[in-house]
Amino acid sequence: MTAESLPGEDALIAALAGCLPPARHARLAIGDDAAAVELPGGDLLLITTDLLMEGVHFRLDWGAPDALGWKGLAQNLSDIAAMGGAPTHAVVALAVPPGWPTADAVALYQGIAELAKKAGVDIVGGDTIRSAGPLTLSFTVLGRVAAHELLTRSGARPGDALYVTGALGMAAAGLRILERGRAWKASLQPCVDAQLRPRPRLAAARALAASGLVTAMMDLSDGVATDLHRLCRMSGVGARVERDALPIPPLVHQACDWLRAEHTPADPLDLALFGGEDFELLFTAPPAAEAPLRARLAPLPLTRIGSMDDSADILLADGAHAESLPWGFTHF
Repeated sequence: MTAESLPGEDALIAALAGCLPPARHARLAIGDDAAAVELPGGDLLLITTDLLMEGVHFRLDWGAPDALGWKGLAQNLSDIAAMGGAPTHAVVALAVPPGWPTADAVALYQGIAELAKKAGVDIVGGDTIRSAGPLTLSFTVLGRVAAHELLTRSGARPGDALYVTGALGMAAAGLRILERGRAWKASLQPCVDAQLRPRPRLAAARALAASGLVTAMMDLSDGVATDLHRLCRMSGVGARVERDALPIPPLVHQACDWLRAEHTPADPLDLALFGGEDFELLFTAPPAAEAPLRARLAPLPLTRIGSMDDSADILLADGAHAESLPWGFTHF
């Protein structure tokens, strides 16, 4: 796939990366969930950053400011997890619009601090400025991984099985519920929580990296469809996803039923494939590795959702029928 044929965000990243000279002091630069820089002693320093803007990535009326702080840090921690690493430090930059209450800023940082404590991450600085526009946050997280345990998007091989941790579609269902703007059934609260306070798979990622059995990995931030396209492109392989194998929990079906009753179209399969923000781990490994990987991850569910091949196709299969799986969400 050429840069010209990539969807918006990926095409822009490819164009910007083409302006830069080759990285001289990095094991891994642009193109994965995090950059990796060699440290004395053989370990790698992992670096990832994200920018979040009000009205684009979040709405202040969706939840308390502490949830926004939690989620902003969580999605960066998930990038470190995707590389098999352990997060260690973070800096936070905050652009504050006129009139935004100091109490809300404090609550936002309390949410950051709550997750940082759970993850063993030190918040070591950042920046604050006045903004003429919407509230904007930026997180940069550092992590560490042994060089031989680094996992990237580029190691998948034909014949590997394709796996996903946890469940799919919960966060996307939560987003649809929030967007509906009406009080929801109490039973659907876990979907909203999955959207507002995601839990990155840090321990699972370390277990997978230490196993030596995983060939490629990334986190599911933009949905199975989009992220699988990225993994296949980096690895130079094709993939076949089995529709009936996707781990869509009953609660996602219940959320879709409620949304349809509220005159909002919603389909569980679409949420699982294209919804994004599950922050689960998508990875490949030889089929023979499945039993030991399940043992390492237990009690976290692990689902084999497909396989990799040497074609140029990315397919969604329903029994004997298979069709191309399109790209899903992109930021442009």
